[in-house]
Amino acid sequence: MKLYLARHAQSEANREHVIACAIPGPDLSELGREQAVALAERLDGHGVRAIYHSRMVRTRQTAAPLGALLGLQMTELPGLHEVHLGDLAERSDVEAYDLMDELATEWNMRERLNFARPGGESGTEVVRRMTADLDRLRERHGDSDDAVLAVAHGLCLRTAVQRWADGVSLEFAFRNLLPNTSLIEIDVPRDRSERPRIVSWAGLDPASAPPDEGGIL
Repeated sequence: MKLYLARHAQSEANREHVIACAIPGPDLSELGREQAVALAERLDGHGVRAIYHSRMVRTRQTAAPLGALLGLQMTELPGLHEVHLGDLAERSDVEAYDLMDELATEWNMRERLNFARPGGESGTEVVRRMTADLDRLRERHGDSDDAVLAVAHGLCLRTAVQRWADGVSLEFAFRNLLPNTSLIEIDVPRDRSERPRIVSWAGLDPASAPPDEGGIL
């Protein structure tokens, strides 16, 4: 199985620099809708046979153009939603973004997954729900040669994916942000005893990444 994990297109909250983590969240911006169409065109011809998204509006709207192009129904997954950030939710100030970066640092550089914002979820909870859905995708499609797209969110992807699949280090995932509609490409072996492997991260080849970008596993 080939698994493509995409960060959603630009949302109205992205455009306004607001931390939006409540479900269902805001719509895509006008630019985001254009990005979603461009993502569909980019993935056309890649053998995508199933499309998934989180419970949030912006991921469903990001996936919709590809679903329409390929004539595929989309499926919602319960665990792919944005990180619940507690006291940082709906803020747009510089301090809030600095605190969110601190949270990501605790999880992905210091490996303190128990850390959480007041009223928010821990890294342990994020990894548990994300990897449960990734396991679910492998269970459903892992015996095929099909490609699968799942649309989720930046921070949860950067926290969970490199713990589910080999190919990049925690530092690599921390340092290399995921722009809107960027893709993580993963090869998922049929043999369940073999771990999936990340072969591309937002257009970067982990095998050739310089050491100061985190290297590879």
